[in-house]
Amino acid sequence: MQLRTDTAVVTGAASGIGLALSARFAQAGVAVVMADVAGDALRARAAELTARGAKVTAVRADLTDPDDVAHLADTAFDVLGEIDVVCNNAGVIGPVGQPLWEVPLDRMRQVFEANHWAHVLVSRAFIPPLLERGRPAHLIHTASMSAFAVGAGSAAYAASKHADLAVARSLRADLRDTAIRVSVLCPGRVDTPMVQGLTAPRGAGGDTSVSAEDVASLVWEALGSDRFYLFSNSDAPLRLRDQFDDVWRHVSLPPPSPEEELWHTPRATTEAMKH
Repeated sequence: MQLRTDTAVVTGAASGIGLALSARFAQAGVAVVMADVAGDALRARAAELTARGAKVTAVRADLTDPDDVAHLADTAFDVLGEIDVVCNNAGVIGPVGQPLWEVPLDRMRQVFEANHWAHVLVSRAFIPPLLERGRPAHLIHTASMSAFAVGAGSAAYAASKHADLAVARSLRADLRDTAIRVSVLCPGRVDTPMVQGLTAPRGAGGDTSVSAEDVASLVWEALGSDRFYLFSNSDAPLRLRDQFDDVWRHVSLPPPSPEEELWHTPRATTEAMKH
C-alpha cells in the first residue's frame, strides 16, 4: 500500500513515546495534531516543536471522555483535512509491584480506562470517517511487551495491554479488505518519564531499554507496510519464545486418528514415473 504521510494524529503526545512520534513526524514535514490530557505540558511541547518549524496543533483531551474524543476527531479533520496516520498511544502505568488482591479496584479501573477504553473510543471516532474517505491510512495501537510477557505485580497494566492487543487484532481483521492498515506497537522498557525511577516487577521488565526516539523511528519505518507486530527491544524474541514455550508445554496434543495412521504417501503412477 502506498501511504502518503502528510498528516498524523498522536495521542499521549505531551511526553514519552507520543512526544517522540510527534517530533519524528514533524521532522519529516508531517502536519500533526497532538493530543493529551496534560494541557499545560502539551501546549509547551507543541510550542517547542513549532519554534523549530513544525506544523503542530495541540488539543487538550481526556480520552476516557467520549465527548472529548469526538471533539478531538472533529478538530483533527477540520485542521488536517485528510488524516494519514492515527497513533493511538496514550496510556498509564498504574499500580505496579502489588499482587492483584492488593490493587485498589478504582486504580485498576483507571488503568483500563486509559489503556483500553480510551483506545476503543479513539478507534470508534476516527475509523468510520477514514473508511468513508476511502484513502490509505495507518492506525498504530501502542500496546506493550506486557501484552505477552507478564510478571508479578503487574496485573492492572498487563491485563489492559492484553485487552488492547485483542482490539488491535480484531481491527486488523475487520479492516483487512479496506485501505486502512493496523499495527500494534509492543515496546519493552523505554526510557520515558513514565518509567523513570520505576523498578519493574519480577519478570515484567525485560533486560533491555531503548529510547522513545528509537520507538518513533520503528513506527515511521513501518508506515504503509503490512507489518502488524512492531517490537522495539532486542530481547523481544527471547521473551516471546519463553512465553510461547510455556504455552506449548501445557498443550495436550491428541493422539493420531486411525485415518492419519493409515494414511500413506501415494506411490507415483507408472505414467508419472515415465516423466
